[in-house]
Amino acid sequence: METFDIIDSPMKQQETPQQETPQKVDTALESADSKTEEQSADDAATQEAKATLEALEELPVVMEKLEQDTENYELHVRLITLLTTLDFPDQLETARQAMHDIYPLSEAMWLAWINDAKKQADTEQGEAYLLSLYDEAEKDYLFISVWKSYTEFILEKFNVAWDKEGEEEESKHVLVETTREALLKAVRATHHHVSQSHEIWNVYGEFEVRILKYFESPETLSHVKQVYLNRLEALHMECEQTFNAYSNLIGAYDNDHYEANMVEANKIYAKTKEAANERGVFEHQLIQSGYALDTFYEYIENEKIAKKKFSLNAVRNLYERAVAIYCTDVGLWNDYVLFLVERARIQVFLEAITLRAVRNCPWSGVLWSHLARVMESGHRSPEQMADIFDRALESKPLLSSLEDLVTLLKAKCDYERRRIDWEDVGEEDVMDLRVAFEEAMVYISEAFGNHGDPYYRIEKYYAHIEGNKLGNLKKARELWDVIIKRHGKQAEAWIQYIEFERECGDEQRCLSLFKQAMEKKLDYPERIMNAWMLFEHENGSLDSMQTALVRINKATKLLSTHWLAGLAEQEALDEKMKEKQMALKVKKSAHRRKQKATKKGTLSATDAATDAATDIDNATETAEEVEEMGAVDAIEMSETSEAVEAPREVRTQGAEASLKRNASQDNEAKDQVFKKPRLVPKAQSSAPNVGMVPHRMRSARGRGRGGTRLVMSRDPKKPVEAPTDKDTQAPTVGPSVIPPSAPKSNNDFRAMLLGKK
Repeated sequence: METFDIIDSPMKQQETPQQETPQKVDTALESADSKTEEQSADDAATQEAKATLEALEELPVVMEKLEQDTENYELHVRLITLLTTLDFPDQLETARQAMHDIYPLSEAMWLAWINDAKKQADTEQGEAYLLSLYDEAEKDYLFISVWKSYTEFILEKFNVAWDKEGEEEESKHVLVETTREALLKAVRATHHHVSQSHEIWNVYGEFEVRILKYFESPETLSHVKQVYLNRLEALHMECEQTFNAYSNLIGAYDNDHYEANMVEANKIYAKTKEAANERGVFEHQLIQSGYALDTFYEYIENEKIAKKKFSLNAVRNLYERAVAIYCTDVGLWNDYVLFLVERARIQVFLEAITLRAVRNCPWSGVLWSHLARVMESGHRSPEQMADIFDRALESKPLLSSLEDLVTLLKAKCDYERRRIDWEDVGEEDVMDLRVAFEEAMVYISEAFGNHGDPYYRIEKYYAHIEGNKLGNLKKARELWDVIIKRHGKQAEAWIQYIEFERECGDEQRCLSLFKQAMEKKLDYPERIMNAWMLFEHENGSLDSMQTALVRINKATKLLSTHWLAGLAEQEALDEKMKEKQMALKVKKSAHRRKQKATKKGTLSATDAATDAATDIDNATETAEEVEEMGAVDAIEMSETSEAVEAPREVRTQGAEASLKRNASQDNEAKDQVFKKPRLVPKAQSSAPNVGMVPHRMRSARGRGRGGTRLVMSRDPKKPVEAPTDKDTQAPTVGPSVIPPSAPKSNNDFRAMLLGKK
């Protein structure tokens, strides 16, 4: 027993710490975790306090800037961010409303605003305000997430009311109808969204099944079945999921007629599935391209010509998906509006789209012009039309863009012109039109100086109205005289002035204008000459034709003289450039030789003399080629020569000795047969030197740069032997001796065949 106790005692002493150690470790870990969490909480609180202080300092600065520039989008966003950080609900509400009065809000901004409004939706007033926010968000863009938030709110409201109604059937029916209409609003708004409409419809479908369970009756079952069949007929990517849900519905509530119901549903489903597969290709391309605008355009154009399940609303939905991402793309909005004008000229749609377009791109004269024409087609009053143009001209970005400003001002003049009854012209309407033209010229002059529009579009339009519509030739010619004074060097301005006089029937004034134009230094004088000759052919007399020929002949000679002088000047500049390039090349060549001598220091006197002679030859050849190739090609040749001469830097001692022994013989042979030999660098051969074959005796296969043939061993394992004096003085003309190779085995032959395959 004592022995047992002695042996057992240490075991007990060892077991006790082993059982307590994990508990201590867990306690230590929990303590460490607790300290870490406390530290993280402290750090978060510190960061939050720091962010609050920074927001407080920045807030007055942003508000002051926003007062000076109320249309600055970034400042509006920054103000909302700061107020959110500081948790100032009243000021935040005001800032959001102020921004929404000018610009549409993004998806994240709408969701944040809606979530804040949900906190106050427990009262009737708060609920009405929340629903108004959903309506405003719908007018901006098509956001599936916003509609999901809407359906969640409707179902929460339904669940609360359902529990309060108790057992009263009538009140429950009223509640069901109210909720159904609210959910159908979301379903209709997202019905044509091919890829995401199921996220909204599934909520509605589950609601209908829930009502069927409570009010189970043939009428209710028939209604739910029709709901699913209508959904199967709608184009959506998740049509297979809808088909399976309908199958489960029939199996649970009408299993006796399962086959008949599913056959009917399958006919609808098959057509929808085929059309969905076609759209699935473009949906995949959208995802792969990151929803690129070009992919949207391709998808839209395909949808316009689709034969299966085509719908104008489907095209509209694609435009809506695109503008939700590229909301500031003027071209996209313009294409959207023109599509509606062409294919669905519905006043309600056009007004809504054009209003949204100018809210997203208030700097676009094209979109403001679309809005004005749409409102005019809706028979808006002159005061309302004037308000539209005034709002557009308040945009600073629009006033800074010549094209947008001219487009808008022309649209305003168009509107005033269309108001005039030209069969019974009223003085007041004519005065409004003239005021519109005068204001347009003032706007352009103030924004872009006295030169204004280089294409004088407003002035030309004004002159046409005065001369051809109102018969006021004096005012029209005054306008054209102003145009010629500003743009007298443009042949096009003279031609259009002359064309205006032709329309008025004054041929003598046309001849006078041709003569005046020929005296000017025009940008394209040949256009005036051609126009004058055409005029003489069509309307001129014998004397006027001869006068025109004389004047055109003198002008042609003068132009030829100027052209030849300009050509000689250009040739002189080209020659100067060639000389400059040649001097640069010689300088680079000298610099390279100096670098070689400094770095290597191994070139012998003979090598230096040979290199100098070669450089002189190369310079001479380059000079001849520069004359043919031009300055640009000379630069490329100089770069190429640098790459070619680079291997000359590496020389072996054996090659130098061989070259010295045969210098005189090589120089004589060079004049007759040889060119300068090019020796193999050390990196290419381990032999001290290589043999050379005369130029006339070498084969085409062995030609080298310097007129040599490099003698190399055919056996890669056998080094190249150094040439002897005999080899150098009398090179062998015959073919090289090939050492016998080892006999090939069957395995080698099979390996060769496999290699060929």
